[in-house]
Amino acid sequence: MPWWVGTVVAATIGCGVAAAFVPAVAYRLAVPYGQPARQGCAECGAPLTPGVRGWVTTRYRCGHRPGVSRWLTASIAGSAGGLLGAALGAVPVLPLFLALAVLGVLLGVVDVACRRLPDQLVLPALAVTPVLLGAVALRSGAWDDWWRGLLACLVVGLVLTGMVLLPGGGLGFGDAKVGALLGWYLGWLGWEAVVLGAVLPWLVNAPVLLVLLATRRVGWRTALPFGPSLLAGALLAVPVVTWWPTVTAT
Repeated sequence: MPWWVGTVVAATIGCGVAAAFVPAVAYRLAVPYGQPARQGCAECGAPLTPGVRGWVTTRYRCGHRPGVSRWLTASIAGSAGGLLGAALGAVPVLPLFLALAVLGVLLGVVDVACRRLPDQLVLPALAVTPVLLGAVALRSGAWDDWWRGLLACLVVGLVLTGMVLLPGGGLGFGDAKVGALLGWYLGWLGWEAVVLGAVLPWLVNAPVLLVLLATRRVGWRTALPFGPSLLAGALLAVPVVTWWPTVTAT
């Protein structure tokens, strides 16, 4: 069996299992801006299970299932993990990209549910990313990648923040923070990945918007969550930049 098959299988299973717990966490965090995490079942009003168990349970006492299906989140994250494993291979930074994929599924579910990208998730990820990537750089000597990731984080964050401040831009500060986080990882791979990660979300969002308009599920003035497109575009940028040299060489 080729070595890369094991990497892809492990990445797929790992991300899929981790993302099976996403619905319960997303259900608690998918609340309007400024409100605390949900403490009761939206169907019956019964208090949710306290402690860690309440953040990972897949069914509440009334029989209500929290949010989306765990099989859906596991499938999406597993596919993303397999794609990243195939694109990057067994490199030291791969586990961090896989963790980001699971976090991305969680952020996407919350954003679709309530058009929020919670600071409780994004800010800690932004805080630990330079430390974790620094540990990888210390082990592999890839300090050029670390510095490029930092610069990309700042550039992407500033550009998206500027777009947030533009009238009618349609983006929120949560999008800018997530963009900065994704810039760290795409910058680690190179500036080509950063550019693709900035362009692809718009290409992903356009057909989705057209389908929703055609089916009359939204109108021209409807505000749509941009986080899922932002995350999907960053994910697609990884295999494009890693496989493109091989494709062009053939």
